[in-house]
Amino acid sequence: MPELPDDPRARQAELERWASEQWLEDQRPTGIPWRSLADGVAKAPGQVAGASALLANRVLDRGLRTAGDVHRPEHAHADRVHYVPTAWHVLPRALRTLEASDRDTFIDFGCGKGRVVHQAAKRPFRRVVGVEISEELAEIARRGLAARRREHRCPQVEIVVSDAAAFPIPEDLTIAFLFDPFSAGTLDAVLNNLVGSLDRHPRRLRLIFVHPRCGAQVLATGRFRLVSEQRGGLKDIRLFRTALFESC
Repeated sequence: MPELPDDPRARQAELERWASEQWLEDQRPTGIPWRSLADGVAKAPGQVAGASALLANRVLDRGLRTAGDVHRPEHAHADRVHYVPTAWHVLPRALRTLEASDRDTFIDFGCGKGRVVHQAAKRPFRRVVGVEISEELAEIARRGLAARRREHRCPQVEIVVSDAAAFPIPEDLTIAFLFDPFSAGTLDAVLNNLVGSLDRHPRRLRLIFVHPRCGAQVLATGRFRLVSEQRGGLKDIRLFRTALFESC
């Protein structure tokens, strides 16, 4: 184990680097030198991406248990989309672009097992909310958040069980996160609710829309403009493509 620096961020980076080396050591077949393994990795970037995702889950998902798809129906809503966890890099990169601060309130619509809620709660947001229609997934999210609560800098973090279309939009909401959480009908209702909230309380409202196959619906409201589009990375490039919108 390496000697760790005092700075918390540098310490985390060193721990992740060390964990990466240990993971690769575990996967290396006996008798194959590191040079040969490195050469093989260089020739197979897709395998590197897969290994990186496994490593990230191994290091970052401890206690949360958000990894792995849920292919059975978690609820019976007609607009349901089955659970897939958001890649770890997506939210931090989007929040850097949006210059999020402690004045922002963050809501994840269709939060699933709570990975993004946990990531957001590690920042000093005013408050963080996860909205999830499935009681099963909501309970998993609550348990995971409780297990990692010591890492949270946000003073108010909660999971609300609700149909997103019926969820009342708080007037302090400034950043909404959607990872393709439901199909068109529910999305229309959520967008209408967001626009109504803006009408009642004009403010700067930003949307992080991952895999925005329905992004045209956001622009069709006439109340949001596209700020940025971010590619997903080596693995699942299209799945984790992210569009950032801002109220106008």
